[in-house]
Amino acid sequence: MSRVKRIGFNFFKSMTQNADGRYVRLNLSPIFNHIIDQYQRARTSGDPEYKRVYSYNNEPARLSEINVDFNTQYFHLTFERLNYALPNKTTLHGESEILDLDSDEFIGHEATVLYDSQNHILMIQRNRDSLGPTAIAAFIESLVVQANVSSNFSCAMVTDKTAKRRAFNQTSYRKITTKVVGTKANGLLERLFDTNPGVASIEISFNSKAVKDAEIDQDFTLQLLEDFIDDPEVERLRIRARENEESPVEPIDLINHKLEASQTVDLRTDRQLNTYRVFEYMVELYNTTDGGYKNKILRMD
Repeated sequence: MSRVKRIGFNFFKSMTQNADGRYVRLNLSPIFNHIIDQYQRARTSGDPEYKRVYSYNNEPARLSEINVDFNTQYFHLTFERLNYALPNKTTLHGESEILDLDSDEFIGHEATVLYDSQNHILMIQRNRDSLGPTAIAAFIESLVVQANVSSNFSCAMVTDKTAKRRAFNQTSYRKITTKVVGTKANGLLERLFDTNPGVASIEISFNSKAVKDAEIDQDFTLQLLEDFIDDPEVERLRIRARENEESPVEPIDLINHKLEASQTVDLRTDRQLNTYRVFEYMVELYNTTDGGYKNKILRMD
């Protein structure tokens, strides 16, 4: 049985404001290396309570693992949201039963972070069951404040200044997602149903067929982009498209212009999608020589 899962990633720059009021990159390596040393000393001494823990939305979260990848020299951080709610376990036709955990045990949901200390870039995994990029950025900001390195540090999201141009220059469109509000939303419904229901918003998703070379009609897509891309009543407009036959399908955000990356995995082979496998995917996406996200970000500077 095939179960495909798409993992998404966002990118951030580690920034701080200097004495002249200018925003400059902040090297997080000293902070992260200090935490690595703390964790190693605690493990050596047998101290069981050494991990950095904080509260997010009234739930505990922690920095469960941190190390430097030997091959790339990128920092590999694993954050966990610790969930009180217990899931069921079962088989296709079996009875469901709640996982048996002690009162001080949790279900951990991981999210992986890659930090490139040479270019001060953070690549953060999106995981709806775990901490989101914003929550992880807030956690990292708290580490910087605790270390007394900077009082005005921020993780600045990397935006894609070429998003609009690239959206119109794709050769194959696989998915379009949009959210419209106000008169535009009701106008669309009037044309479909001859009535104005007075809705606040509608969300529409157009998907190609689930085969390798399928695509949405190009003329339709370009006309929709032309009509929606600068409309103030369009709150979301995202596409997944391929620039050429050899390139992967990539997401493009045309409203917030967040630079995004994604990786599709088949859970037949990656059922336990642990942080080490996710980090491998991240390195592949980030480092690709001709089209890696590191080079894309550096070209934007």
